Amino acid sequence: KAVWTEARETISTLLQADNPLLRDDETLRRAAFLHQDAVAMQMPVDIGDYSDFYSSREHATNVGSMFRDPQNALLPNWTWIPIAYHGRASSVVISGTDIRRPVGQTRPDPEKPPVFGPCRLLDFELEMGFFVGPGTEMGQSIPLEQAIDHIFGMVLVNDWSARDIQRWEYQPLGPFLSKNFATSISPWV
Repeated sequence: KAVWTEARETISTLLQADNPLLRDDETLRRAAFLHQDAVAMQMPVDIGDYSDFYSSREHATNVGSMFRDPQNALLPNWTWIPIAYHGRASSVVISGTDIRRPVGQTRPDPEKPPVFGPCRLLDFELEMGFFVGPGTEMGQSIPLEQAIDHIFGMVLVNDWSARDIQRWEYQPLGPFLSKNFATSISPWV
């Protein structure tokens, strides 16, 4: 954590308007900064695993209303425990990457068998993603008062969803194909 903090504080200090080091040294600025259109953005870290939490009451209510009776949009456990699903790390891509519309089963008419085809209700959720570390031993939890020491940084996230596919597949174990085809993150932490 000390190294993370030092790196962040050094960068922040260098970028402050009242710091002359970069501000007054054009040669150093040219070496330190590149025009965004002259570079290819990369993933900020290798992502080995991730969980996507369902933490906004408004979002949970909206999605619950899509799939259940709007009067009972939130499941009883939502207010008591963190709700999340395990995401597919291999489908996390940098912002700006083209996303292919997923295909899967939907059941637009409950009186007929499901059909296979492209998603017709493609959606994304603007979220925050947090990089955490270092790892812990299997089964070891982190006390709440130590959580801040394990957060490296944050990225913006577009969590893509195939809502029509999700409606058909999410019960009883939760989303699969409808939620694991793409997750876009910002290239900076």
